Amino acid sequence: MLDLKMNHKVVLLFIIKVGICSTVLSQTSVDVGDLEIALGNQTYSAPIKNKSITGEGLSVAGEKFKKGIGVHAESLIKIKMNNGYRFTSKVGVNDSQIDYSGPHVKTIPLTDGKRIFYNVTPTLKQFIGVEGQQGKVNKGSVVFKVLHDGKEVFNSGLMHQGDKAKKIDLEVKRGVLELVVEDGGDSASGDHAVWIDPQIEYMEIAPAIAEQEYTGEKQELSSKVSTALKKAIGTLSEIALPLKQPDYDWLIDNSKVKANAYKTDTDVDIVFSNGLISRTFRLLPNLATIDYMNQMTGESLLRSVSNEGVLTIDGINYSIGGLSKQPEYGYTLMKWVDQLSVVNNSFLIDNFEVKELTDRMAWKRVRWASNKEMPKGKELVFTLKKDDIIVKVHFALYDGIPTLSKWIEVINKGELLVQLNAFKLEQLAMVEGENLVGMPDHWIKPNIHIESDYAFGGMQQKNSDKTTYWERDPRYTSQTNYPLNLPCLLEIKPPLGPDVAIQPGKSLTTFRVWETPIDSRDQERRGLFLRKMYRTISPWVTENPIFLHLVSSDEEVIKTAVDQCAEVGYEMIILSFGSGVNMEDESEANYEKYKRMVDYAHSKGIELGGYSLLSSRWISDEVDVINPETGKRGGMIFGSSPCLASDWGYDYFRKIKKFFTKTGMNVFENDGSYPGNVCASTTHAHHNDLEDSQWKQYAQIQDLYKWMRGEGIYMNVPDFYINSGSNKTGIGYREVNWSLPRDRQLVLGRQNIFDGLWDRTPSMCWTFTPLTQYHGGGAAATIEPLHEHLTDYKNQMIQNYGSGVQSCYRGPRLYDTDETKEVVIEVIDWYKKYRDLLNSDIIHLKRPSGKDWDGFMHVNPKLKEKGFVMVFNPTDQPMERNLKLPLYYTGLTKTAKVTEMEKKSNSHTLDRAYTINVSVNIPANSYTWLVIE
Repeated sequence: MLDLKMNHKVVLLFIIKVGICSTVLSQTSVDVGDLEIALGNQTYSAPIKNKSITGEGLSVAGEKFKKGIGVHAESLIKIKMNNGYRFTSKVGVNDSQIDYSGPHVKTIPLTDGKRIFYNVTPTLKQFIGVEGQQGKVNKGSVVFKVLHDGKEVFNSGLMHQGDKAKKIDLEVKRGVLELVVEDGGDSASGDHAVWIDPQIEYMEIAPAIAEQEYTGEKQELSSKVSTALKKAIGTLSEIALPLKQPDYDWLIDNSKVKANAYKTDTDVDIVFSNGLISRTFRLLPNLATIDYMNQMTGESLLRSVSNEGVLTIDGINYSIGGLSKQPEYGYTLMKWVDQLSVVNNSFLIDNFEVKELTDRMAWKRVRWASNKEMPKGKELVFTLKKDDIIVKVHFALYDGIPTLSKWIEVINKGELLVQLNAFKLEQLAMVEGENLVGMPDHWIKPNIHIESDYAFGGMQQKNSDKTTYWERDPRYTSQTNYPLNLPCLLEIKPPLGPDVAIQPGKSLTTFRVWETPIDSRDQERRGLFLRKMYRTISPWVTENPIFLHLVSSDEEVIKTAVDQCAEVGYEMIILSFGSGVNMEDESEANYEKYKRMVDYAHSKGIELGGYSLLSSRWISDEVDVINPETGKRGGMIFGSSPCLASDWGYDYFRKIKKFFTKTGMNVFENDGSYPGNVCASTTHAHHNDLEDSQWKQYAQIQDLYKWMRGEGIYMNVPDFYINSGSNKTGIGYREVNWSLPRDRQLVLGRQNIFDGLWDRTPSMCWTFTPLTQYHGGGAAATIEPLHEHLTDYKNQMIQNYGSGVQSCYRGPRLYDTDETKEVVIEVIDWYKKYRDLLNSDIIHLKRPSGKDWDGFMHVNPKLKEKGFVMVFNPTDQPMERNLKLPLYYTGLTKTAKVTEMEKKSNSHTLDRAYTINVSVNIPANSYTWLVIE
């Protein structure tokens, strides 16, 4: 017995020591300005990060600072310390140089007879002060206080504008910390207080801004609106709960996947479902998402009831709907939902409508595409109101795929512009992907794919995603993770801003997000979900013209290339980088030259286009983006880039549109497209400062691509602008690899294809083939003279066209002899014969290793020929191999007829795993292919 007690003591001591060690290791600090300071309360305006409350830079008694929080007396920021133990800061009254008699200064009267001053321009509304004596803004005086659990632990004494900043350094463990600014006794005018670099040191569990009690009038829907909502819900068809799981695999047959909105046996809920996924909304006492289901698995995606987003307007946070407060945030009981109340200071629902899905942009169809239809489905629109602001929350649910889209429209019905500082398009309390006590380097996220059309900076969706944030949920205190760091609150928001003005009578529409729950973590199946999604929501990506990258803009060379393309079956020519085409040249001679070339190409059935470089270039100190850290250009993406919201940027886009309008070109290759730069300039004509710079630059590039989509212009863009209208991005390769010997290029090229098509369709990607020297490598790396390297040339074409991936065949011509011409015609005829199938989904069979065979298979259960297998032999010896082919996604269930290179056919019986075994002979350094019916 004694031994057992001693063992317990040892174990307890061990736990204590481990806990102390863990705490020491996780000691860190947080900048209070990085917390949700918009939840702070103050009499005038709202707390603002890294600026004075007037929008001016941080400066106290002439001393400049970079970080801090600008507030205005009376002000209170309440912080739940959690494991915080030390608070440091400096405090003072900010210097100000504002001319209150300036031409943009406007005033609004208050009920006490005083006035609020705003600096108002067509693109900005900035609070700049409160009227004091003699109709002016006073030089302020304030008192800073810090309270810990209600006890005052710091008092600055009276501080005036011009006094030097005072330091604060407090040991304050756990509990609640209150940062208070009070008026100095001479009215609140000019009380532009600043907390300079406020930091909290903590162990493991980070501090968080605490929501404060709402002191305004309690909100509730009018009986008229409640009655109208119930009546409208009653007109919907009813659906039974619990929702059924589908008894089919939509990846093989999606004909039953139809979107609609339904009522339940309650009179307050709407279920938006297409049979694969559903989102359930409670409309009374206010709009909220109460469930989000992956019907394919039968599982709920939500832990708790969630709002429909958050708007930060004039510095203050407003919830879009939402219900409060749930007793537990790890799961939801419906009896709890029935007891929830309206979130204070939120937008209230007014009505809703259900309608057919409309096209989100114009798409002029002028060329081959494997899908020429825009998506179909239903749109559910909720209208909410608060004061003079109307918010329309749009949901689009698609037929055929498990994807839901969302966007928000903010409409200003007031008499004065409002500043939309920030927004959260989604704020969903998601079921966690995993729940661990400790902290892994990488969390497994919930099995849902999220992406938006506010994307930049990468060829793949993963590294161009700038709007998906998996945040901590401090309400979820029952989670297993001790520091409460579980990433389980899904927030969809821009990384900066937008901080844009909405004029009276005008509106702002956010970007769109697409949400696709997935029923498996299998890499191939997950990829099929995404590839089907892209084909549906952005069908222009299924355009896949056969093109040549021409390296000359000489008229005779262009004409020769056009003639060759017409003779062998090519469809498009892109005047490549280095060709000399200049779309920014506005001379009539330039327009006339390319109009002649376009007309000649069109007369032969060939589309003609060209290349333009945008962001990866330096223009001037006045034009380039300004680094917010240095206040100068340089040190940004690509080192420096032009600001697209400068006059130069606007002029560039005008010139590009004019060039295409004047010449009739059909193709645009926009290199160095906008990579996501911010710009701290305050002198550029079309943005105000850092906060709105990213939003307004992106609007420029997106506007161009949407315009081109509507004009039928094909777009190669090396960043992921697929959902903004572009057709194709790079598959992903190291450019210098195309200077390696030809045989190495072949294997590396197939690796790029194999790896690049897990989450993208073949038609979304381009690869590369250097007919002439590219970066170096000499004769061993190039295919020219073409007739001397026919085997390499044909092998390049076969593996590219066989995968459905178009390659940039970069050179001056397609053939140099009749024999070369016949080879090109043979490959193009073969590709066009099987074009529909070769542009269908890819199933990965075996990645190229150089040691043995490699290959992939196309599948399409909707075609007569349901599979197309391509296998390659990279070795110097012929090989005979037995291939195990997975035919599940072909839709075949019993037998399959397999034909090798249009010769011998054999029938095979599928086993229980939907696979067959096929014997093939693959020649040395060559390939073979099979058609499956």
